[in-house]
Amino acid sequence: MKNNYLLKTVGVAILLFSQLAVCQVGIGTTNPLSTLHVEGTMRVTNTNNTTTTTKLVGTCAQGIMADVKIGPNLTLIGNELSAAGTDNSKYKVAPIRMTTPVSNTVFDNLDLDLNGTNAGVVVFRLYGSTQNFSIRGIIGGIDGRHIILYNSSAVNMKVDHLLSSTAINTIDTIGSSTSTAGVGTVELVYDGTASRWIVINIRD
Repeated sequence: MKNNYLLKTVGVAILLFSQLAVCQVGIGTTNPLSTLHVEGTMRVTNTNNTTTTTKLVGTCAQGIMADVKIGPNLTLIGNELSAAGTDNSKYKVAPIRMTTPVSNTVFDNLDLDLNGTNAGVVVFRLYGSTQNFSIRGIIGGIDGRHIILYNSSAVNMKVDHLLSSTAINTIDTIGSSTSTAGVGTVELVYDGTASRWIVINIRD
């Protein structure tokens, strides 16, 4: 008798949990079509702004929510959605300190944090150098990435041709190494097919 009671109890529990596992909740509707189906408007207040968001959410024509992919021309950093340097009328500028303890200091793979804090930055103001220096490679290139290196010091900035120790960070100056005579800029774009930076403009 006890065994039959136990079996019935277990059977009811399994049936109950299986129904809960597939249940659908409706708000404003008696016929929910998803796990949570809201018929009407929705309001969310007092959100926790300290939580870092990593994705966007949208709805289809039927109102079903889904993740929205962020394309290469947009960035979502610190809960702020920005154009990734595609608006030529407004360039973001980031300062980068260059420490040059000896003359002709070599920066083999310069880390500008292109895919992190500086993902939306185009102009990098290189400052603090007291002696001539050279750049052989830049970390974080992705196809179409556009950057401008602004040497704000009076010393010379040299960009070496295909000399980086890491192939995907190398710089193609179109023939030979080049440099600014003191203050000047070097403009580059990353070629994803060739896996290298291409120098497209120099001003000094």
